[in-house]
Amino acid sequence: MSFSVFVSASWKDRDTVDKLVRILQQYEIQPILSWDMIRVGDPIVNRIRQQIRASDCVLAIIGKHGGRSESMDFEVGMAIGLNKIVVPLIEEGADIPKALIEKQYILIDKNRPELSYERAAAYLNSLKIEKERRNAIGGLVLLGIGLLFLAALGSED
Repeated sequence: MSFSVFVSASWKDRDTVDKLVRILQQYEIQPILSWDMIRVGDPIVNRIRQQIRASDCVLAIIGKHGGRSESMDFEVGMAIGLNKIVVPLIEEGADIPKALIEKQYILIDKNRPELSYERAAAYLNSLKIEKERRNAIGGLVLLGIGLLFLAALGSED
């Protein structure tokens, strides 16, 4: 069972994204990066909507450049509209998009940013574990219903 995270970030914050992607992969979390998925000629809005819809949540990396990105505002707004969990990871001094002003966020410690990345990945891993637990319970419920159905069929004989 996979757990995927749509990563919303400015291209200017690529170094941060690359470091986070490596950490997420250690947790067996699949990052979805729009700039890796969209090809020339693709309808951008539809493609991003598909990517966000297919993801389990959205990680919004707000660097000093990313908070001013119109595409990031669009992606975060779309995620909220699709009822996705949005996890903001914000660099100190960055402009926070309006859609995230009132949300709890993880602050990127400028002296030890790797600890902040690890904290974000650990939180996303907790969401992954929660999803796996829900799916396991759902599977057990279906198994129980199936056994009851078989028992009912057997008692008709």
